[in-house]
Amino acid sequence: MRIDFTHVRPKVSFLAFILFVSGILTFLSGKAFLAAHWNASSNPDLWLKAVRLEPGNAEYWGHVGVSQEWDLEPLRIQEAIRSLQKATEKNPRSADLWMELADAHASSGDPVRAREAYERAQANYPMSAEVAWRYGSFLLYEGKFSEGYTEIGRAVSIDPSLTERAISECWQSNPSVAPLLDTVLPSKSEYYLSAVDFFLSQNLPDPALAVWNRQLELSLPIKLPNAIPLVGLLIDQDRMAEAHQTWEQALEAANWPRDPGKGESLVFNGRFAHDIANGGFDWRAAAVSGARFDLDSEIVHASSRSFRIQFDGTANLDFQNLFQYVPVESGTHYHFSAYVRTEGISTDSGIRFELLDTRHPSQVQIVTSNVIGTNPWTLVQTDVVTGPQTNLLKITLRRTPSWKFDNKLSGTVWVDEVTLIPAQVLPKDNSG
Repeated sequence: MRIDFTHVRPKVSFLAFILFVSGILTFLSGKAFLAAHWNASSNPDLWLKAVRLEPGNAEYWGHVGVSQEWDLEPLRIQEAIRSLQKATEKNPRSADLWMELADAHASSGDPVRAREAYERAQANYPMSAEVAWRYGSFLLYEGKFSEGYTEIGRAVSIDPSLTERAISECWQSNPSVAPLLDTVLPSKSEYYLSAVDFFLSQNLPDPALAVWNRQLELSLPIKLPNAIPLVGLLIDQDRMAEAHQTWEQALEAANWPRDPGKGESLVFNGRFAHDIANGGFDWRAAAVSGARFDLDSEIVHASSRSFRIQFDGTANLDFQNLFQYVPVESGTHYHFSAYVRTEGISTDSGIRFELLDTRHPSQVQIVTSNVIGTNPWTLVQTDVVTGPQTNLLKITLRRTPSWKFDNKLSGTVWVDEVTLIPAQVLPKDNSG
């Protein structure tokens, strides 16, 4: 259709039409802009105005509904439900809106409708970790543990970063480790490590051990450092048999090197043939100002490497920073030996070994002879008789502070071939 613009009237009519359409578009744009501006404000009254101005906008209804839900008053909860119902009517495919409606129903004490809303949210977004998480948390709160664990497990499998929160929430709702292992945690090492770490942080060795044992049953990959915190807690709680068993399991699972030619010695890695694990029943080297540690493959006694400590002469050290815990039997005679080499060890207080029952120091507390100055490889040794309650010895390379004016420790010490060998079992004292 062609419009004749040679006459004035068609021109005026066309211009009026253009102005009319432009006015409508300007009005609608202005209306949408104003509603968006009100919705983005921090004033709840303006949010209601945005809804009245744009009643077909699901986002605005959702905003109002959530604000009403947070008010937590019974009347406001009902208002929130009505607002969120309108939001889901306007946008029935929004999982977020269905979840908010579910929360509002739950707050109002209507678990049936809450569950229906969560299921609508999940139908819209079945791969959402948040939907599964919130639905699972709701089910746990309602005491539906089996279904709740399933949903929480779904959330964790989608988003592994939720693992620690999932373990914490499930444990708080029902402190039982079996459903965590059977339903919540996927059969992967990283999930099991998170579970062990959680239980250790709560000082709960029994569920940590249960997780550890399931990890072994599933033949999941294990690295020795991952077992050290668990072994450490068991040692701290004097559960020596379990600590030693867990340590042995970890060594085998991690294919950690064992001591060549160890013989009967109970000291682990006594020849420093492999890197120290810095925990468990291996050596621990705790950094300290004034000393530097390393392994030396050039200056050795009869093995491939020795342990070297260099003191820089800046401090009067109370040195007890190289040590190892060794499980032992009570009432038993042991022979301890080690080879030590020194170069320029200063002051009157030099290097020695200390053997101590840390829990019952009155039963075992022995130090070897003091080594100062420069010495070739020297055998230091002593006999040890464990007390009736002794089941653990701490073997420490020791230097006590000097009381002399010239007391800063300098020089180098090498240690090699540390052994603790059972000599004989003493008769049990049944007098008490």
